Amino acid sequence: MAWTVRPFRDADFPTVWELERVRDAGGYASAVTVRQAAALWPRSLLVADENGDVVGFTLAAASSDPTVGWVLRLKVREDRRRRGCATALLRAALERLRDDGVRMVRLTVAPANEPARSLYTRLGFIEEALLPDYFGPGEDRLVLALRL
Repeated sequence: MAWTVRPFRDADFPTVWELERVRDAGGYASAVTVRQAAALWPRSLLVADENGDVVGFTLAAASSDPTVGWVLRLKVREDRRRRGCATALLRAALERLRDDGVRMVRLTVAPANEPARSLYTRLGFIEEALLPDYFGPGEDRLVLALRL
């Protein structure tokens, strides 16, 4: 499989919104997230384009400390997982953060999400902290970090 990782375009909204709304039954919060991310971080909202079909996306941005960035989203269509798409997206996001002066990148991941944790570990992320109930009761997250 070959993907082109490129910046989000307005025409990508329906597909990216669909990927984002997996746990958002009504879809409104996901729509707001995608639209505002495109407005706030147009350089770092990236999609994986497979022959004109968006199959994944990532969002990464610097924090209030411009040397520290966060990977806020990394989602790939289920039928395209474990084929290198997430790796390509994440590498492109990290490269943009590095070019923007970010030196430390963090992200959160569910402790039970072994495929994602494996990907992040392969790319050099290390566990920094466990945050119980980070997204509400039963929604623990691990904070992982990578020095660029």
